[in-house]
Amino acid sequence: MRKIFKITGLGTAVCSLLLLAGCETTELGVVDSPNDLSPQQASVDFFLNQIQIMTAQIHSGEEGRNERGLSQLGMEPVRMQHGGGPTYREMYDPVDFDRLWDNVYARALIDIRTMNPLAEEAEQFTHLAIGQILEAYIMMSMVDFFGDVPYSEALRGGERILNPSVDAGASIYEAADQLLLDAIANLNKDELVLPTNDLFYGGDEGQWIKLANTLRLKLYLQTRLVNEAESTSVINGLIASNQLILDSNDDFLFQWGTSNAAPDSRHPYFDRLYDGQGPSSLFYTCNYFMDLMANQYGEPDPRIRYYFYRQVSDFSGADVVTKECVTQITSPSWWASDEPYCTVPNINGLNGYWGRNHLDDDGIPPDDAFRTIHGVYPVGGPFDDDSFRNVSGSAAITEGYAGAGISPILLSSYTHFMLAEAALTMGTTGDARAYLESGIRESMATVTNFGAALASGTDFVPSTTVIDAHIDEILASYDGGNDTDKLRVIVEQYFIALWGNGIEAYNTYRRTGQPDNVTPGFVLADSGTFLRSMWYSQTATDSNSNFSQKAAPDTPVFWDTNPEGFVK
Repeated sequence: MRKIFKITGLGTAVCSLLLLAGCETTELGVVDSPNDLSPQQASVDFFLNQIQIMTAQIHSGEEGRNERGLSQLGMEPVRMQHGGGPTYREMYDPVDFDRLWDNVYARALIDIRTMNPLAEEAEQFTHLAIGQILEAYIMMSMVDFFGDVPYSEALRGGERILNPSVDAGASIYEAADQLLLDAIANLNKDELVLPTNDLFYGGDEGQWIKLANTLRLKLYLQTRLVNEAESTSVINGLIASNQLILDSNDDFLFQWGTSNAAPDSRHPYFDRLYDGQGPSSLFYTCNYFMDLMANQYGEPDPRIRYYFYRQVSDFSGADVVTKECVTQITSPSWWASDEPYCTVPNINGLNGYWGRNHLDDDGIPPDDAFRTIHGVYPVGGPFDDDSFRNVSGSAAITEGYAGAGISPILLSSYTHFMLAEAALTMGTTGDARAYLESGIRESMATVTNFGAALASGTDFVPSTTVIDAHIDEILASYDGGNDTDKLRVIVEQYFIALWGNGIEAYNTYRRTGQPDNVTPGFVLADSGTFLRSMWYSQTATDSNSNFSQKAAPDTPVFWDTNPEGFVK
């Protein structure tokens, strides 16, 4: 069961009071207000509600804010979304990560650390386990993006640790793994009461156990370059347990709502694309990714109309103002002739895909009416039925599902692709080709089922025959290649299934080096060293004397042992 979240004024007020209660304050002789709540007086369910919402916002960003969330920040370097440039060093500024760090440390983690002792004391073991699982997921993600970050000394102001030191990423991963094991143990205990508002799984402890195990699969696949033997052993054990997210009924996703005020409960990407003011400058899909789906095989990928909405059928109205490169006859020397340099070519009968190229740092042109924008999956926008409407006006807030999209955090298709990579690269249990096929089929079903209400009645619902033919062509490509080619096919299909989740795409690209045929930078032949990790938050380094800003965002995280230049 999935629930649309609701933040009540009381819940927000309580969480704010509890956040302040955990901080050191100057002694001013102020008398305590009888209206204030101490952590001991608060409802564990209030905490859990807020922690779950914060997890979704850390993943997908926040409504009405420029903070993009880890997913958007991961999609941009790997050419799913467009990211600025013209070099990787200039792609982001440290201040771009301030709100994210605030959400992690000053909101999610402090709420988890305050809730868990209360839940344990009250024998609310499911609440405790959920907190442990979400903490493990959040901290793994922080290591994946930033490397060594504060953890063991974080949020210990009451012990006068005001400048927490950073922990090694490997040690945080070890702590996360232990949190997941502890959570599984707690989920197997008899609790006094289940959560009243489990926004993910409706209190189903078996599904939380599958999530914990699947996060361990992710963790050990991520560290396979560091200790392949251990990763192989643990992953084989997880496969044997048959307690992984292998079916879409167990998908770990967050369901957004349709309210556009007090509070705005819509998917944050919908908010930035369909808010009546025209699509945000932060939201261009990269031409590479749309071309991958439109033209990689003999027919377009059946998911493409669910992912993207085309506002125009051709670009006859475009000029040098709306897209500078339309007047350029040839692409730069460092671009291959078959790469989609300016626009996505109409090879398979689909025209009108208008995005931006990788590391294009030009200003934002008046192209609102041309731009291809996010469709029904996963943000709750419209289905592309060849209507070619301009959806950037004030009426756009009612388009599609009106923002009732999902944050796809860890889906069954992802599990199959992870197992395919493990089987191919480490020889773990199972057949990589079979996992590849099941991953594609799981993704196809998830996407088409999600958008079924909008696609129904059009001429563009992909038939079983169309889907089977597309998968057969992918598998033929897989069969005809060497191991490098096979891994490329697996990762390309994983990337397509990951639309809306840049966290796993960013990790997979650095771990595997695939796809190795992505388009280069738009402006310069040499875009500099790839983002092997991100800048630290500006506020965090300015206010903490125990760690300093990186010299450049090119330091690999601990599990990335690949050589310099491995990814570009």
